[in-house]
Amino acid sequence: MMRRLFALAALALLPALASAQGAREPFPHARHAKLFPTCTGCHAGVPAGDASRTFPSAASCANCHDGMIQPPVTWQPPARRANGLLTYSHPAHAQKAKDVTCTACHASTSAAWMMVAKAAPDQCVACHAPKVSAHLADDNKCTTCHRPLTTATALSAERVAGLPKPPSHNAAGFVSAHGAAAKASMTTCATCHARESCARCHVDASRSPVIQTLGADARIARAVAGKAPVYPAPADHKTADFMLQHGATAKYVSANCATCHTRTSCETCHVGDGAKDVLKRMPAGADASAPGVQLRRAPRADPVNPAAPVIGISNAAWVPQPHQAKDSTRLVRVHATGYAKAHGRAAASGEMQCAGCHAQKFCADCHGAEKATRRYHPGNFVATHAPQAYGRETNCSGCHNAQAFCRDCHAQAGLAVKNSSQRSATYHNARPQWLLQHGRAARQDLATCATCHQQTYCMQCHSQLGSRISPHGPGFDAARMSAKNSQTCLVCHFKNPLAK
Repeated sequence: MMRRLFALAALALLPALASAQGAREPFPHARHAKLFPTCTGCHAGVPAGDASRTFPSAASCANCHDGMIQPPVTWQPPARRANGLLTYSHPAHAQKAKDVTCTACHASTSAAWMMVAKAAPDQCVACHAPKVSAHLADDNKCTTCHRPLTTATALSAERVAGLPKPPSHNAAGFVSAHGAAAKASMTTCATCHARESCARCHVDASRSPVIQTLGADARIARAVAGKAPVYPAPADHKTADFMLQHGATAKYVSANCATCHTRTSCETCHVGDGAKDVLKRMPAGADASAPGVQLRRAPRADPVNPAAPVIGISNAAWVPQPHQAKDSTRLVRVHATGYAKAHGRAAASGEMQCAGCHAQKFCADCHGAEKATRRYHPGNFVATHAPQAYGRETNCSGCHNAQAFCRDCHAQAGLAVKNSSQRSATYHNARPQWLLQHGRAARQDLATCATCHQQTYCMQCHSQLGSRISPHGPGFDAARMSAKNSQTCLVCHFKNPLAK
């Protein structure tokens, strides 16, 4: 009986093999039911895994189909196929489950002998994973019975494209949440997916270590060709303050952002230097595997005068395209209405990283020193600004020209050097040794010195016409500087000191 049932299991494969070979007709098992009391009469090699005896030979069929007893037939055993998706071994099952009969897997719903049917996946689950809910359920382990798709070379592109989709893949939120499941068990995903499956949507597919564990497959590439990527907005993107708070996420978990966004997309908003370190970790547009979520600026009214006509493009509104669909847009406002009049406190306190989106010139257009139409400093700042400027708490040169704006005021107050022969220590807190100590301060921030001093003042000591005191600090590479611009040397030297 055992031999009969194993042979029956092999016979169940005939319909599929016949279809795969086009003209081959399925073997009529039911019509031969009275002739074969055992399965192994024709399929003796199945229990032992002997491929040469898995199917009967054409000569054995001719014993009956000789033209006299039965009409002659033309039949050849099907050619052995390459690997399919299923990793099944009849000999292994025969060894481990000696009490399991072939009919347990391959008999149809009818109790009649030789009514053959293909084994159903749920029958496998019943023995191998009795606690799981279904064959395609998330709690099942695909690798128990299946090999990775990229190694299942017997599957055609059509069969690959028609692989069944687990019900969980159709659930709301699956696209947003599938990443965690993939990281937990990428081998499960590899049963049906290849690298091209992920590259359809993932911008960073070429640099993601998780995705790179999948093999490449031309059948998958053809199946996903032309399919639009899907980018549903994650839950945190829908919160009211996401645009103000997303910087911390991008800074510490930039890999999450790189799933949907490229560096070029981020630079649509981040035109300043505040986020340049984070942006370096984002994939460049040329390296992107998928289109990603593209951001573009949206025109809006003047934030200072909302009633005025649209003046062009503002840094306050952005539209991701596409998100869920090609024609969907989502307006995102970075700042609330009227923020331009109330941003001073947030900018001064550091609550907002203005440099992430704005270049310094953006601020200077309003807070541009003597041209300013809106005040940047608090009242009476001129009388109290010295400690902030001296302690580098405020970068004065960001808005002011030190040699023009600052020096004029310092000269009027008697703090600047009035002529090239005078050496005053008034500004330097009357430190008697300042002349010997000023070199380090000058190398740290020469722009501060220019607030009071002109170049001719320094050349009294630091030139061949003066005291010939070298202004170059330790490690100065004269050859490198001369190679960059030899004319710089001639400011203090009569001729290039390195010239032969």
